Amino acid sequence: MPTGLIRDLIYPKKCVICDDVLPAGDGDGICPKCRHYLKYITGPVCMKCGKEIISEEEEYCIDCARSEKSFERGFPLLHYISPVRESIARMKYEARQEYAEFYGRELGRAFGHELKRIGGAVLIPVPVASARLRKRGYNQAELLAESLGKETGIPIDTKTLIRRIDTLPQKKLGNEDRIKNLLKAFAVKEGAAVPKTVILVDDIYTTGSTIEACTRVLKGAGAERVYYTAVAIGSGR
Repeated sequence: MPTGLIRDLIYPKKCVICDDVLPAGDGDGICPKCRHYLKYITGPVCMKCGKEIISEEEEYCIDCARSEKSFERGFPLLHYISPVRESIARMKYEARQEYAEFYGRELGRAFGHELKRIGGAVLIPVPVASARLRKRGYNQAELLAESLGKETGIPIDTKTLIRRIDTLPQKKLGNEDRIKNLLKAFAVKEGAAVPKTVILVDDIYTTGSTIEACTRVLKGAGAERVYYTAVAIGSGR
C-alpha cells in the first residue's frame, strides 16, 4: 500500500468545511458537497487590499481610500464569513493543520501566476509569539506558506520576521493605534538579510493592522516592496 494511503488511514484528513473524515487518498481536502460554501473574492476588487467592492468605477475600498497602506497590493482568496470563519478557527485552535495544506494550495491556484510574476519575491508568514507557538505547537501562517510555496515554487523565509511579544486586546483601539501597538510586537531578527521583495502570508485580513505593521517593520529594515496574501478577508467598508 502506498505510504500516503497508510498515513491517511492512521491520520485521516478532514474536510475543511464539515470536518468529516475524507476517503483515504482524497487529495482535494474538501467534500464535493461543501465546495460551494466557499465564497471566493470576485471582481471588482480594491486595487490595494484586494477586498471585493461594489463599483467598478472605484479603485479603492473605503478603508484603503481613507487610510493609506504601506504594502503594494493584497491577494485575499475568500470572504471571511461562515462557514469559512469556523473553518479557519479550527485550523488555528483545534489542530486541523491539514486545512492549511488545502488553503495554501487554493491560494496558489488562484494567485500563483500573479505572485510569481512579481519576481524575486520571498514568502514570509506572519509570525506568532513564542509562548503561543509553544502552546499551539504550530503557526498556521507558516503552514499556509509551506503549502503555497510548494504550489508556486516561491521560496519561504521563516527566520527574518519575528514576533517579540503578544499584543494586548485591540478591540477598543482605532486603526492607527492598533498598528502602533503591533509595531512593538514585530521586529526583524538581528543580523537578518531582509529580502527586497516580500509576500506576507496570513490566515485572515480584518482591519489590516497586522499586515500594515509587518510591512512597516520590513520596509524600515530594507525591504522595497511588500505584498500580502490571505485565506480570507473581512468585508470592512
